[in-house]
Amino acid sequence: MKVKEEDYKLVESILLDKKGEFNSLQRKFIELTETKTIIAGPGAGKTTTLAAKIVIFLKNLKATNSKDGVCIITHTNVAVNEINSALLKAGVGTISHPHFIGTIHEFFNRYCVFPYFKYKYKHNDLLFDNEGKSDLEYYKTFVGIKKPWINQDKFKRFRDSLPERISKSELFVNEDNKLNLYNTTKWDKFESYRELMLDAKMSRKLNGLLTYDDTFLFSEIFLAEDRFKEVLRKRFKYIFLDEFQDTHPKGMNLLEKLFNTPNNVFQKIGDPYQTITFNQQMPIVREEDIFRINITNRFGSEIAEHLNVIMPESQMQSIHREKKSFTPIILLYKDKNDIYNTYKDIIQEHEELDANFKGSNKRDKVLVLERKWASDVKAGSKYKQKKQKRLLSKNEALKTTIFDFVIKRIINEGGNLLEVKKWLNNHSQVLSLNKLLIKIIKGNIDEEKVKLKNLINSFLEERGSTNITISNNLFEKLKDITIDNEVWDVKIDDEDDIFTIHSVKGETLRSVLLVDYEAKHLTNVLLHKYGIFKEGKYQFTHQNLLYVAMSRVTHLFVFAIEESDLTSEARAALEQKWRIVEIKSTVEV
Repeated sequence: MKVKEEDYKLVESILLDKKGEFNSLQRKFIELTETKTIIAGPGAGKTTTLAAKIVIFLKNLKATNSKDGVCIITHTNVAVNEINSALLKAGVGTISHPHFIGTIHEFFNRYCVFPYFKYKYKHNDLLFDNEGKSDLEYYKTFVGIKKPWINQDKFKRFRDSLPERISKSELFVNEDNKLNLYNTTKWDKFESYRELMLDAKMSRKLNGLLTYDDTFLFSEIFLAEDRFKEVLRKRFKYIFLDEFQDTHPKGMNLLEKLFNTPNNVFQKIGDPYQTITFNQQMPIVREEDIFRINITNRFGSEIAEHLNVIMPESQMQSIHREKKSFTPIILLYKDKNDIYNTYKDIIQEHEELDANFKGSNKRDKVLVLERKWASDVKAGSKYKQKKQKRLLSKNEALKTTIFDFVIKRIINEGGNLLEVKKWLNNHSQVLSLNKLLIKIIKGNIDEEKVKLKNLINSFLEERGSTNITISNNLFEKLKDITIDNEVWDVKIDDEDDIFTIHSVKGETLRSVLLVDYEAKHLTNVLLHKYGIFKEGKYQFTHQNLLYVAMSRVTHLFVFAIEESDLTSEARAALEQKWRIVEIKSTVEV
């Protein structure tokens, strides 16, 4: 795909700061129209470049009246929001038919699971949730009807335990493309009751109550028929899978079978070296299938060269003259209690040396492998599950306020909460509502108030509820949202600065203090990668965790290592590349 310079100027003005430009590798990716695995390193601008690619792609398809569909599968809705926002600003409009954007579960549910249940069982209403007490009660009732002898008092213990076994037994697709059941609980009487347990499990599914794991299960059955595969292959010529390393293996397998064809362009974008979930297999990619975006905008060569020692496959490069980081520090300690305050002193020292570092709006964080280490890092600290208090986007906030109003009004007049929620979320007019809210955000709610009132009343009338007028205070609430800039803010408690490595994946930080206690897996990675240990006694996940922790920073990385773990020879080898800081213990002997 040849991209006009005017298109680059458009997306750069929308997505990049001030006079920013996409670099040569980013431009090559934007213009790439063949099946490839795009490995985008930390700080390489993956999501922003993907958003630019989609904007230009859809703009060109629209200009040429192409019927080719574009499918964008994302790991979270963050990328969805960025891409749709860029499309709106470019005047292309949000992604709609024949295109798709959403998570992998949303994709397979929409195009496989819902069609399968409609085609096979004439079922149009599905609800996805984790199995709970209501499922166990259902199984108990089911087996009691099928096998009345189970209801006798002498079989009570068996009757009470069987629903739990049914719940825990996993469904799978056998060689005949039929559903069967694994003996997940390793029950010695499993074969005697397999058919009953399978019937109970499937009866629950056929009532429309599915679990999230069922998405891939029923999609696999649906896609076993070639005619259904061909429909999707023809519908979507271009497929972009974001954060492919975090994609569920079953989902990835289905996507490969579906779209890895000569007539489809299937691009997987992500960084396999950031696979940091234990027991998750790291994606295997062939070098000939790789296109790399490995020029980082986040940090300087002072960080990049160490990342290439820890993870040589990443081949990270930095913008040498434009980005400057500090030489990373190994902080040698004898007493854990001295680490945190010394880190704060190091931050202050670097703020006095560098105005850019001092003026950065990024955070400083202490990273741990295990939550229980928090109290060792900072006396009296207890790791809390920290959630970013992300307020809704304006579009989400408007829609949520309207939905809450409609649902409350209907159930107050006799509706069932769960049923009304499902009805409204799946309503055919939701797309019209989304389009109207986008116009309101771009313009003025007063200009669209009558249309919005009529649309809300259509929901209410359908359920027999009374209409509203434009004087209803709902519209004042909606107007407040449209003029409130704070709905975009992300607020975090500044006193919380101890986080797990897993929790900061995808973030950009000013500095990081990494601590590594007990088995010291991350320390072993470092000493092995720098040739001090001949053998690497750690899992690949530990190597990836160190890579992720270090690649978060723009300026400063500090790794606290116990003094006794570093021999004089090791210290001599490391101080050629690292700055070694030795803490003078404050503990009196």
